[in-house]
Amino acid sequence: MNENIKVIEEALLNSIPAQQTILLDGWILRLNQNYTYRANCVCPLNYTNDINVAEKIKTCEELFYRNKLPSVFKVTPVLQENLSDILLSLNYQNVKTVNVMRFALDDSIKDLKSEVNYSEIPGEEWLTASAKLTGITSPDLISVHCLGFKNIAVRSVFVKAVRNGKIVGIGYGTVERGYIGIYDLHVDSNYRKQGLGTAICNTIINYGKEHHAKYAYLIVHSKNKNAIALYSHMGFSKLYEYSFYQEANSSYQTIDA
Repeated sequence: MNENIKVIEEALLNSIPAQQTILLDGWILRLNQNYTYRANCVCPLNYTNDINVAEKIKTCEELFYRNKLPSVFKVTPVLQENLSDILLSLNYQNVKTVNVMRFALDDSIKDLKSEVNYSEIPGEEWLTASAKLTGITSPDLISVHCLGFKNIAVRSVFVKAVRNGKIVGIGYGTVERGYIGIYDLHVDSNYRKQGLGTAICNTIINYGKEHHAKYAYLIVHSKNKNAIALYSHMGFSKLYEYSFYQEANSSYQTIDA
């Protein structure tokens, strides 16, 4: 089980590259101009609970402060036992918990809507719609947001739903080692509850099947009950969770999306 989770954890990193990456004895530090927790955090993929943990945390803090970022750790309890307790003792707080949900794929092809189509490249129209539907308005953040998608190196698919010549829904997926990940699903508030979110997911799933994926997975905020209910109805179930811990009273902040 843990090996499958580690594959997904690595795929999560590859699905949205950070602008800078630092390696620290099996820990991966991601720096992305303070845009999103996913791309601005320490990911201790190779973790052992030993006497050096506190020292390594201190080193991470210094690197983040040097780059004017808050110190944030991504903790996956099934892989990093006791790390959350250590961080809490060092004045960190849990700022977000995310559910990872998984679905075993079969050979059937999902029905698609003609208004939903995809590309393997994130074109400018898709990028503009993604920023708008995500709710980003700052030009600097829009630039960082779009650059992340352009820098994805693994096989990817970028999906859009179009009504009356306007993009009203978007999402994207990445395929690795038998998994298709579904990310950043957004539908214009005026077009929700019309099946577009499900159609976007199905398009991504079909793409995964075409490229030999055996499982689909996605991430959802643990407090987003409506989204969790939708994904559960589609056949997804919770596999594990992870949380972001940020040092309390930091002079810097992360802008999440």
